[in-house]
Amino acid sequence: MRKFETDFKLKIVEQFLAGEGGAKLLARRWSVPEEKVRTWVSHYQRHGVAGLQPKRSSYTAEFKLQVLAHQDREHVSNRQLAAIYDIRNANQIVVWRRTLERPVGPATAGKWKACPMKAAKKDVATPDPDSGKSHRALLDEIERLRLEVAYLKKLEALVRTNRQAARKERKPFSS
Repeated sequence: MRKFETDFKLKIVEQFLAGEGGAKLLARRWSVPEEKVRTWVSHYQRHGVAGLQPKRSSYTAEFKLQVLAHQDREHVSNRQLAAIYDIRNANQIVVWRRTLERPVGPATAGKWKACPMKAAKKDVATPDPDSGKSHRALLDEIERLRLEVAYLKKLEALVRTNRQAARKERKPFSS
């Protein structure tokens, strides 16, 4: 994949915002994909010049779930969602969605060594009795985890329902 300098991106975004051409015209003029122009403009409008600079990030499971829940709730595109949450690669959201929807069972257990959506180790680790966590804090954490599991189950059921509805719509009418 071709990398573009921040100054180059900024020049194209400024031309777009100044009305010197639309995304398609500027993409042809500068030999870049039209989708890149649209993405750069979205990121610039939300985050300024920082939205055009390179970024290396790793995202927590909670963040990924928050992004996917926002998409389910608001029905926004991956590109729009990437701009809102300052995710440089909108296709990463597709990867997260596939990971979340992937069936887990004995047949897939050997194929997937680790699930990228798992929580960070600090959240999963069993508490040390001498760690100083109060009983109340542990009960709160258990409740939070129960809510998270319930949310994921509901999300999975919703996705399954949407898929079934889409399949029914695609089937031709037979009499």
